[in-house]
Amino acid sequence: MAIMKKLRALAKDLPTENATLHGKMIIEKRSVLTGEITETIVIDNLVCNTGKNTIAARLNGETVLTNGILNYMAVGTGTNIPAVSDTTLQTEIARTTVSSNSRSLNIATITFFFGSASGNGTLREAGAFFDGTPTLNSGALFDRVNINVTKTTADTLTITLIVTVN
Repeated sequence: MAIMKKLRALAKDLPTENATLHGKMIIEKRSVLTGEITETIVIDNLVCNTGKNTIAARLNGETVLTNGILNYMAVGTGTNIPAVSDTTLQTEIARTTVSSNSRSLNIATITFFFGSASGNGTLREAGAFFDGTPTLNSGALFDRVNINVTKTTADTLTITLIVTVN
């Protein structure tokens, strides 16, 4: 206990830096027939507590979940306003795995692709998951955003998640 008090006393005099996570989704709907982009949405998203907690645990060397890797994007029809306490989408209808990812310094870019047969309907929410599986509502929710995209079998959907650590 005495050691912790000393460490806290020393730490209060150190310069501080507030690290933040900022997420943005770029959603592109594309015509299967022409390959042309028919709709683009760029929206800031909400990083949920489960996402923040998973990252903090990984920084601490804790084994969380299985790998603690963002590996699934899900879409759904739920219309609730995203909250930091969300752990799943409200009404998930489809999910897909990462199609590509990259990192440049403090910015990670992760892309997910929904083919013409997946995620059709009036989509009102999207979110990325750590350690998801093909089973709906599996994994730990990293982020959530409200969207309004109508997707049919005549469309594909690409969702690019850009996460900046400041």
